[in-house]
Amino acid sequence: MEKASVNTGKKQMSDVALARSYVADIGGAGKVQAILYAAYSQLVKMFPHNEEPKMQWTERRVRSFWNQEAAYVEFREMRELHAAAAKAKEERELLQKARKEHAAFIEKTASIRALFERQDQDFHCDEITRLGDVGGRVGRSRASGL
Repeated sequence: MEKASVNTGKKQMSDVALARSYVADIGGAGKVQAILYAAYSQLVKMFPHNEEPKMQWTERRVRSFWNQEAAYVEFREMRELHAAAAKAKEERELLQKARKEHAAFIEKTASIRALFERQDQDFHCDEITRLGDVGGRVGRSRASGL
């Protein structure tokens, strides 16, 4: 039985290999068992198929894609894998953006705090303390003792 393939530019990629790639995208980084469980959990959450038990996702089916043991990938499965991978990618991008914004906020807060400390530490002690609390004590100098 010959596997169907998708043209991805220069190379041909089998449907099972593409499904494995989607499982990796959904599961993220980490140990194989964690990737597979994360992918399975996300697929079950997004596509429960409560009315149709034969269409429900199983850990074994997800593992068969990972190990490239599956003989075929149903069109429905490929669509669901694609949608879950797109959602996982979007969530990772949002998280990365939020982390960058948070880092910029912490940097700005530390900068303002340092400015207050240089100007007049005794006069600005309340603001310095508040800025230290807002920043989660990141950037606080140990010498200031606040």
